[in-house]
Amino acid sequence: MPLFEVVVHGRGLWISLDEELERVRFDVTRVVDAVDAAQAGWQALALVQADRRVRPLPGRAPPDLTVGKVVPAARMPPVQPGFAFYPDPE
Repeated sequence: MPLFEVVVHGRGLWISLDEELERVRFDVTRVVDAVDAAQAGWQALALVQADRRVRPLPGRAPPDLTVGKVVPAARMPPVQPGFAFYPDPE
């Protein structure tokens, strides 16, 4: 199966920083094997949803996830790229 690089955007994730709750957005890239770009998007979303770093805090809603760009990838990375977190003004 072909490889795809998928960027997933998240918003509305609550994290605890220095004992204070902060709402953040994030971007993360996942490389997946899939038959087409649509399936690659679904697989990347499932991987991100299963990641412990984006599990909602008790009493908080899970983050909203969307698929950004999906492009062919040359190879599978030895380690999946990390998350980029930034403030969510909403």
